[in-house]
Amino acid sequence: MQDSCQALEQASRCLEQALSTVEKEQNRERIQESLQQLTAVQSFCSDTASVLEQQ
Repeated sequence: MQDSCQALEQASRCLEQALSTVEKEQNRERIQESLQQLTAVQSFCSDTASVLEQQ
């Protein structure tokens, strides 16, 4: 589970980097939307990892 959470964190960093270099507004919106969705998934991953650690 930790590997999955770390992979999500890396994906988030990549999207943030892409956001800083994107030129087209349409692409910027798509990246921002992906970042928002990824943030939700990261939260779920973190919560799940915490539950698994407690068991």
